[in-house]
Amino acid sequence: MGEYIPNEGETIDTDVLVVGGGPAGMALGVALAMHGVDVTVLEGSATSTRSFRGESISPDSVFVLRALGVFDHLSPASYMTVDGLRIVDSGTSVLSLRFEELRRDSELPTEVPQDVLLDAMFVGADHKKLRMIRAATVTELDRTSGRISGVRFRCNGIMHSVRSRLVVAADGRYGTTTAMASLPSRRKPMQRDLLWIKVTAPESWDRSRYQVRMKADSHVMCIPTIPDLVRLGVNIPPGGLREIRASGLPALHDRIARLVPELADTVAEQIGSWRDTSVLDIFTSYTPRWSTPGLVAIGDAAHTLSPVLAQGVNHAILDGVVLADLLPSALTHSTDIAVDDACRRFQALREESVEAARSLQMRQELAFAQRGIAAEIGRRSIYRAIERSAFLKKRIWGPIYYSLLNSDSVARQAVDRLAAIRAGARVEV
Repeated sequence: MGEYIPNEGETIDTDVLVVGGGPAGMALGVALAMHGVDVTVLEGSATSTRSFRGESISPDSVFVLRALGVFDHLSPASYMTVDGLRIVDSGTSVLSLRFEELRRDSELPTEVPQDVLLDAMFVGADHKKLRMIRAATVTELDRTSGRISGVRFRCNGIMHSVRSRLVVAADGRYGTTTAMASLPSRRKPMQRDLLWIKVTAPESWDRSRYQVRMKADSHVMCIPTIPDLVRLGVNIPPGGLREIRASGLPALHDRIARLVPELADTVAEQIGSWRDTSVLDIFTSYTPRWSTPGLVAIGDAAHTLSPVLAQGVNHAILDGVVLADLLPSALTHSTDIAVDDACRRFQALREESVEAARSLQMRQELAFAQRGIAAEIGRRSIYRAIERSAFLKKRIWGPIYYSLLNSDSVARQAVDRLAAIRAGARVEV
């Protein structure tokens, strides 16, 4: 099947329909196809191109992507690993971490442009089981006897339908599928948005680690990326783009120069227009109920996280492989009760891990927002205490970056089964 163009007015029958071909939807689609499940992915964009989206892949997700075979389709030049983290507050380094301190001989955070990642995921998929329909917009959910049983969608101006045992909302933080299914979510804005830019990293720049440069309540997140770039996330007030633009581009240059003086000249030379910037509004959202009969939400559609520690993409990918592990046996039942039970079990299995990541992010967001001499001194003291303690470093970051090291975890067992399938073993789920 592979990339598929539906015939005019065609109704497609599939076991699982995934709405959204981002990291969550593609991880689920690839994993389901490996399990032998017929799956259809509807993606709104005509290509896999993603601009200024998450490019940071957590070690747990790297472990998953290797099990899915994705790295077999990535050239060595298309990604890079990062082996450390550094926080600089008011010009002084207050915290330095190397990921080998958390876990030796394991995966490292990896930077890969999202379009490259999604292409590799699709190329490596079992196209006998997975079909991808691009430029597809879901307009309506179909219901049969009170249960969601498929969707109607528009592709190239023509309406089509899909009938499925399960619809999966994987259309991200701005998706509409959960709203169509009457799954309300609660959104909590953060005290900042991020203005993203990309510049060429000078030869002197340390591309081996993530950096956060802070002063009072201003900060810049510095993330190395492919091929020789550094992404800068500059905090601005929520909804404050108009105000920032009114101050003029030189004011933005000066703000970055105060926090990251090593990049001052590069930013001034390469960021010559507001078109060279992109805004990400920062919020966290929570959907109390991830499923309703016939539909389940995963990734950002179920639980939007902030960009801190790259956990949004990580949990999207983990959601995909855990749900894919639960569905094959449920789909063998003649009734859909088992499918709905599997969706409820999916939330019960994943929710605690997602909330642990959210809790750590919220504490870091609070630290970013501190201002006033006393608050800043307190923040620096906390960072320095963590800097001196190998135990605290492992306690704080270990469970976030390396949760799959526990062979008893549900996610680890799901990944191990995928690895066994790739190796040619027959796996019972």
